[in-house]
Amino acid sequence: MRLPPKEVVCKCGHASLVESKKLLCVKCGKYIFYDPQEKRRYQIKSTYAVVMFALALGFLTYVFIEMIATPLLGR
Repeated sequence: MRLPPKEVVCKCGHASLVESKKLLCVKCGKYIFYDPQEKRRYQIKSTYAVVMFALALGFLTYVFIEMIATPLLGR
């Protein structure tokens, strides 16, 4: 999806011409966004993914302890 070209300055100071929703900065490798609302959406999705991963890991740890470790220890 092509958008009208817009010059966006990254936090590192590098200016890029952006024609899509997001683009990787050539200098620092972080995303630069055409629209600030798209940046917020990206941050929310990233945070959601990390939280879901942590919850899944915690649940698997709980299941391991309750079903495998506790019976092996004889409690």
